[in-house]
Amino acid sequence: EESIYLTKYGSHVHMLVRRGQMRASKAMQDRVLSNPKITVHWNTEAVDVLGVPGSKMDGLRIRNIETDAESDLLVKGLFYAIGHTPNTQLFQGQLELDELSYIATKHGSVETSVDGVYAVGDVQDHEFRQAITAAGSGCMGAMLAERWLSSNGLTQEFHQTKESQQAAAPPAPKVRKTSENFDINDTRHEGGFALRKLFHESDRLIVVKYSAPSCGPCHSLKPILSKVIDEFEGKIHYVEIDIEEDPEIAENAGVIGTPTIQYFKDKALVTELKGVKPKSQYRELIASNL
Repeated sequence: EESIYLTKYGSHVHMLVRRGQMRASKAMQDRVLSNPKITVHWNTEAVDVLGVPGSKMDGLRIRNIETDAESDLLVKGLFYAIGHTPNTQLFQGQLELDELSYIATKHGSVETSVDGVYAVGDVQDHEFRQAITAAGSGCMGAMLAERWLSSNGLTQEFHQTKESQQAAAPPAPKVRKTSENFDINDTRHEGGFALRKLFHESDRLIVVKYSAPSCGPCHSLKPILSKVIDEFEGKIHYVEIDIEEDPEIAENAGVIGTPTIQYFKDKALVTELKGVKPKSQYRELIASNL
């Protein structure tokens, strides 16, 4: 909860720090402070988001904690840092927690106050959070859990079959639509060319997914959305946009985070969904706009 980041896609970043100093390492602070595209606002907090409700934000109202002076920043995006309060409410009264509400573990181990229960990663580490130590402690927890299950006779072995040992077929390569392979009768499309053509020529509902290769939630959403699109084959147009390959498309659409799903009909934006939603929500929005 130390900082809030605000940005206009591909432009400038404003970083709000509620104290007069940062908690990050000296090297990381130097990288921020020496970057001409980042402006740091010390002793500053967000007060309000400016803009018409239900539309895009126009800016942010900020307040200097020391002087109480308020001012406006004309920005198009708002991002909160992950914060420093561990999400351990589920374990209160069940596992021993320390004074900062992190799960208490035995020194040098991932063992908790309950036999057979192991805590790994950020939930038990308030010093090195999110560094490679999280992956290392995860491996420790997995190995100890397997040993505990075995010693208590709770394991069950599953042996590989010849079929399961066969290498999976490589995923089909992306085929970005061009003037040579574009067919308006197709349901699924890739890339900015297809989106521009469909926006001006399609009489169907257009569902656009904006994603990025490094976006974990985007990979989780892909099979969910794919099944929904299959249900409306031939009735809608679906376009996948990689914001790294088509940054100008994302900027023009006001997309500043992934995954984002936009629904267009008759050259107008019907609605927009950010993040991963239940499958039924994507299905209902399509059905109601056919």
